[in-house]
Amino acid sequence: MIMDQAGTRRAILASAAGGRGVLVAALFALAASYSGGLQAAPVQQQAQDTIAIAPIEVSVLRTPFTNDDAPFAVSVLTGQDLQRARSGVYIEEVLQRMPGVQVQNRYNPAVGERIMIRGFGARAQFGLRGFRVIVDGIPATLPDGQASLDHLDIGSLGRVEVLRGPSSALFGNAGGGVISFTTRAPSARPFEVEVAAVGGSDALMRGQVTASGTVEETGYLVSAYRSSADGFRIVPDSSGFLNDGSCNFGDRCVDTYGEFERLGANAKVTRAVAGGELSLTANVLDLAAENPGSRRLQDSIPFGTIANTYLNFQTRKDITQQQAGLRWVGGLGGFQGDFAVYGAHRTVFNPIPADLVDLERNGGGVRAALSRQYALGIGDFDWHAGFDLDLQDDDRKEFVNVAGAPGDPILDQQEKVRGMGFFFQGNLELPSGIDALAGLRYDSHRFEAEDRFPVTPANPDNSGSRTMTAFSPSIGLNVPLPGGLDIFGSASTLFETPTTTELANQPDAPGGFNPDLDPMEGRSFEVGVRGDLGSIASVEVTTYQTNLENELVPFEVEGSPGVTFFRNAGESKHQGLEATLAAGDPSGLIRADVTGTWTDARFEEYVVGGTDLGDCPSGDPTDTDGCRVPGVSPRRIQALLRVSPEFSFGAAFVEAIATMSDDVPVNDRNTASAPDYTTIDVRLGLDQVAIGGFTLSPWVAITNVADEDYISSVAVNAFGTRFYEPGPSQSFQVGLRAAFGAGD
Repeated sequence: MIMDQAGTRRAILASAAGGRGVLVAALFALAASYSGGLQAAPVQQQAQDTIAIAPIEVSVLRTPFTNDDAPFAVSVLTGQDLQRARSGVYIEEVLQRMPGVQVQNRYNPAVGERIMIRGFGARAQFGLRGFRVIVDGIPATLPDGQASLDHLDIGSLGRVEVLRGPSSALFGNAGGGVISFTTRAPSARPFEVEVAAVGGSDALMRGQVTASGTVEETGYLVSAYRSSADGFRIVPDSSGFLNDGSCNFGDRCVDTYGEFERLGANAKVTRAVAGGELSLTANVLDLAAENPGSRRLQDSIPFGTIANTYLNFQTRKDITQQQAGLRWVGGLGGFQGDFAVYGAHRTVFNPIPADLVDLERNGGGVRAALSRQYALGIGDFDWHAGFDLDLQDDDRKEFVNVAGAPGDPILDQQEKVRGMGFFFQGNLELPSGIDALAGLRYDSHRFEAEDRFPVTPANPDNSGSRTMTAFSPSIGLNVPLPGGLDIFGSASTLFETPTTTELANQPDAPGGFNPDLDPMEGRSFEVGVRGDLGSIASVEVTTYQTNLENELVPFEVEGSPGVTFFRNAGESKHQGLEATLAAGDPSGLIRADVTGTWTDARFEEYVVGGTDLGDCPSGDPTDTDGCRVPGVSPRRIQALLRVSPEFSFGAAFVEAIATMSDDVPVNDRNTASAPDYTTIDVRLGLDQVAIGGFTLSPWVAITNVADEDYISSVAVNAFGTRFYEPGPSQSFQVGLRAAFGAGD
């Protein structure tokens, strides 16, 4: 989906691989069934909610493309799609209906949501892997490739862009692409304040206050928020942890486990400086969350029950983080300059089963780029070149977990990472409207570990270093077709290092970095078509294929449940299809969107325990395909139907969102899977009703309307078949946004 800066929206985008006409036809048939046969046209429904005809600029590519001529698959959401009737608690709410993007919401802030783009990111047992994350132009991904969005202020977001596939030469060290989050622009008034409040099931509460404005040439936006909930996972009767008058374990007697409290503040200040714009962003976070973990599926145990293991070890996570970044963009002689510097400090106290991690992290970096445009005899050519340097310094200590408190030390080391990259990207726009882009990036990542654990005959000094480098070229082409459609395609390589956590966790060595864990490399290809279907709808369909070597795969071992180790698969392949179709009636009363994602991610050569999973031992002699990469749903469809009637007092809306997910394999051998499910959420409310000097936007939501038992996320290759993380039952939310502005 795409929306412009005025809030108008154009549903387009999708991406895929393989180019199978049968699948494309099937998708359109399914989309037609979901849109209810609407004879629809792009509409002027409201300023915030329209299928836009005018193209909009895509900023994540750093080259002045619009959405209809970018040679890569890009999706954009802005405005009301990010805020309307959303709680602001979970990132899933701002990534819905993004083709190629799967979000497994654990409803567990201690580990966060698992986000995948084209199957990349499935290995993450906490945080984000497999793609780069940018917040207000500042990297949220560390040089080793791991990212966390605990600090993201969802309630003040104004724009989300997703570049699907490794087609960007600008960011590096990722296989799945880039997600860019942008805080909404400050109010044009000198002063405006907005208050948002949400309450819901399981004691969910969120409150936020945001002040913003523009005074002369300075814009500002400052927000503070608090969110909390008790959690919905049930404590088993056998735990001795229930609040029944006989509690004999732990400090807190409860009926559920999974309580969290998040406190945060976010600030953004912009000012015209030296012919450009200087922006300062800063945020602070304090998060305390219990971790209910994963469990087996057993008929004898209630569906949402927590495993006793997590209670015994009092699993949780306490995080503090402070981050600030400074960015200047503007003219510099005959060039356009883009310069940024950032720094972050983070502490993590994380008891997990059998282990307790105490981490202090410092990070920072700089980025500098220049660009220029030339008028050549054959068309307009612009280029973008620069470098980035990122540093990471982790003080990591691990202890035996004794009921949530540190016991005997088992690891003590200093980990340092230096990531350095140089990039060049050029784009040629021909008079015919054809756009051709080529890029080249060089990355060098150096990992150093200083093992500070006392040296004994049984524990040698495991200090050491590793350096991983790669050149990553990419090319893309967009060709306009008659009838308002464009065809585009790209080819690129990818390079993705293991993170420090993945390198440091070794089942047979305390300390140092795993010398046998290699970076993932591959080649990716995509081709797609997008545009307007006359005045009826907007559409995009894309196919893709990515061939990989050394895909990083998580696993657990006996004796260390909850501790994730990693190994390389020899060869694997990700291919699939992504599509979006949107339609609406001319009056703006009705809108329908359908997004489909097909992901076929399989091992082609992967020997585990003497068995090559490139020929999956499924028991079917006719099945010669490799085992599926665990954690990825092969098919996922989201459909939205929104009705927005106008009344004398203002505008209202009622929307239903259905999510259909296929079964998800949970281990390398594909001997078990999380069952498929369909959930439906319903939201209704009013849009910015003026009362006195205020504008009010009240809303109500019911999630999982059918009260289905479903697995919302999985723990890949967990020991003891502890694969499953249940989703919540039917839940209710009620919210209100109230805004007041002063001045012209």
